Amino acid sequence: MAACKVKPVQPTEIKDRKILHDVIAEIRRKPTAAAKKRHKEQEEDLMRLLKK
Repeated sequence: MAACKVKPVQPTEIKDRKILHDVIAEIRRKPTAAAKKRHKEQEEDLMRLLKK
């Protein structure tokens, strides 16, 4: 297996204020009830698989 050199990630500079506000709003948005239910079911499935 060959080793590969990983380049460091450079931060992205966002110059458009509208894009910046949209990104921040998406980060702060609360998950919907459907998303919470789906995540809970996935977590239960994972825990069931890990117990076996």
